[in-house]
Amino acid sequence: MRQKAPALVALLQGDQFDLVPLIEIDTAAGPLRYAIDTHPRTWNGLTFEPTAGAFTEIEESAERRIPALRLVLQNADGVLGQKVHPDAGGEDIRGHRVTVRQASRDLLSGTTPNDLVIEWTFFVESYSWIGPEAVVFEIGVFPAEAIRVPDRTLQGLRCRWVYKGEHCGYVGDLATCDKTLFGKNGCKVHFPDEPLRFGGFPTSADARALRV
Repeated sequence: MRQKAPALVALLQGDQFDLVPLIEIDTAAGPLRYAIDTHPRTWNGLTFEPTAGAFTEIEESAERRIPALRLVLQNADGVLGQKVHPDAGGEDIRGHRVTVRQASRDLLSGTTPNDLVIEWTFFVESYSWIGPEAVVFEIGVFPAEAIRVPDRTLQGLRCRWVYKGEHCGYVGDLATCDKTLFGKNGCKVHFPDEPLRFGGFPTSADARALRV
């Protein structure tokens, strides 16, 4: 495990905390970087614009929802809201990465800048509020249980398997296969006298018709 700089460790073990939060939000137009401070801050060659803001405590509901917290950033000048408010022509940043770093104001530069910060990675789950004073984000860990990765997709009269692969089992002389059930070079042509090894879903059209 990479060790933190001794100066930062000493600071954290003491009782004189002078930390500034550095916020980096990924967007399609490039990262938004803010320091919750009264002056711009530079870390690792990157400039973080000053802003007002705050974090809530990390919350975990009784329903065992993924732990999350709220990130509040000021919008008094209207700039942030225009960038991240979808209804105002901005980008919808739900699902985008948010990197939060806590750095000492006295240790914002050095030969190993990564050793001089405490870093967390979150993702924007939702907007709690977008107003003329502030933008409030719900941020949390990557919601893996919300990502659907199907083992097989429901395809009509098409086979997903590669031609002459393990799943197909064809060892004849036909050079091509269009991976359809009834096509000119389809499965019926390749297996005329035995059960079809077709990887599609011939009744998927009926399933679509029954879907409510």
